Amino acid sequence: MRRKKPIQDRAKFTSDAILEAAEIIVLEEGYEKATTNYIAEKAGVSIGSLYQYFPNKNSIISALIEQTVSRVANGMRVVLREAMELPLEIASRNAFSYLLDNLREKKELFYSLPKRSPELIELTQNLSVEKFTHQTNRVLLEQHQDEMVPMDLEKALIVLEIGILANMRRYIMENPAGMTDEEFIDSMVRLSTAYLKYDLPDVPKVAAEVQP
Repeated sequence: MRRKKPIQDRAKFTSDAILEAAEIIVLEEGYEKATTNYIAEKAGVSIGSLYQYFPNKNSIISALIEQTVSRVANGMRVVLREAMELPLEIASRNAFSYLLDNLREKKELFYSLPKRSPELIELTQNLSVEKFTHQTNRVLLEQHQDEMVPMDLEKALIVLEIGILANMRRYIMENPAGMTDEEFIDSMVRLSTAYLKYDLPDVPKVAAEVQP
C-alpha cells in the first residue's frame, strides 16, 4: 500500500500528516474530494513528498483504514485483557460497548470507504478488527471455559465474531428496530452468552420434506 515505510521522525510526521489530512477531507467533504493534490495541500507537504510514501489516492485511503483498524484493535485487546478475570457477561458487555462506540465513531472508515472502488476492496479485504483481536478473543473464551458447554472454541469464536459484528454493523448503519444502545448491548450479551452456555438437546435430525 505504501511506497516506503517512514522510519525517521520527520518521515513519520510527514506520513501522519498525509493520513490525517486524508481523514479530514474524506469525513468532512467526501471521498471524491480527496485527490492527492488536495490531500498534499491540506497536509502542508509537496505532492512530490506525498508520492514518496503513497503511489495514489487509494493507497492513502487503505493506509488510513489500516491505521484506524489497528488502533481500535489495540484498544480492544486492552479491554479484553482487563476483563479476563471478570464474569463472562460483564467481560462481553465491556467488549461490545467499546466496539460499538469506536466502530460508530469511525463508521465511514469501517463500512463505507472500503467499498468505494474495486482497488480499495482488494487492498482492505484483510483489514478487520476481529482478525487483529482473534487470538485475544480466544484467550478470553479459554479463561471462561468452565462457564461454557463443551464445544470447539475456534468454531464457536468464528460464529460469534461473524454474528456480533454483522449485528453491530446493521445497528450502527440502520438500527431497524429503533433500539437504544443499552438495549442493543443487552441483546448482544444475551445472544453471545446464551450461545456459549446452551447445550443443544440430543434430538434426531429429520430431513425437511420437499413440497412438489
